[in-house]
Amino acid sequence: MANENRLLSVMKSRRKVWTHLELCDQLGVHICELARLVSAAKESGARIKGESGERLSGTSKLWLEQ
Repeated sequence: MANENRLLSVMKSRRKVWTHLELCDQLGVHICELARLVSAAKESGARIKGESGERLSGTSKLWLEQ
């Protein structure tokens, strides 16, 4: 089962902007579980940022601010 530490490890493994689908695939979790992990990681102090909208062709992106 994935946890916040695994999420952060995956996000740090490559310096990139992640889509929700990419993170779900890497962690082997459903989007609902990913949302819970991101929320828990943020509450623990992780600097996860996100953006979505028309500028990104209607997709949502997440990244780890260093």
